[in-house]
Amino acid sequence: MLEDYVAAGFDPAAFWSLTPRLYLAQMRGARRRMEEQDTGSLHLAWLTAALMRTQKFPSLKKLLRRHGARDTADDLKSKLTALSSTLPKVTMEEWRARKRT
Repeated sequence: MLEDYVAAGFDPAAFWSLTPRLYLAQMRGARRRMEEQDTGSLHLAWLTAALMRTQKFPSLKKLLRRHGARDTADDLKSKLTALSSTLPKVTMEEWRARKRT
């Protein structure tokens, strides 16, 4: 248990003053933090790959905008262009053939 506690990034000296309930709470919180970091890393990798394929690079101000902020028409167009450049190109005939199978 001490080894897992230290691997989660906690101070080994603090381990000895924990109750089992506090230990579980800290370890669950550490797991959630690590999962969120993994998700953030995946988002960063995807965004990097998408930006490398886009023809018009969005401004840093647009990239740093917080969630919930209203997008302008140009913002939406830039996002859709970046997204469409990452998708495979499929003709209508290929799409219909795929739908039948």
